[in-house]
Amino acid sequence: MSCYVTIEDVRDLGTLPEEDIDQLEAQYPGITLRLATKISGQFDARLIKRYAAPFQEPYPDSLVDNVARVVAYRLTLKRGFNPSSEQDQLIKEEKDEALAWLKEAADSEKGLIELPRRQETPGGSSAIDKGGPFGYSEANPYLWTDAQAREPRYGE
Repeated sequence: MSCYVTIEDVRDLGTLPEEDIDQLEAQYPGITLRLATKISGQFDARLIKRYAAPFQEPYPDSLVDNVARVVAYRLTLKRGFNPSSEQDQLIKEEKDEALAWLKEAADSEKGLIELPRRQETPGGSSAIDKGGPFGYSEANPYLWTDAQAREPRYGE
């Protein structure tokens, strides 16, 4: 599975305070990377029909930023979401913006987001690497005429 963000990305790009991330990591070791891997997989599932997902490093900055926003929101839920907190509301708004970005990126008709495109057959590849013909026969292409000549005619 791909994981588009690191703990440092979530600290730098997410709105969740670093102290809260450190506290969650101490309480639940590895929680940030586990959430990041799951969310990256969800982004891949949404983008795979149009783009070359899972993406290769270096990852597009817009993808890293939006995955970090959703991870920060999920960490906020794990910590405890306070609806009256302005910071928690901002984190929720950023998550909503990230998911709207994801929908727009996946929309092939109206989407304005451009990421590395999917190519069914990458340039420079040949049939040797991608597979060859699915059928093979040693028969002579004119063998059918010989077989037809040997068969008795209808009505004789």
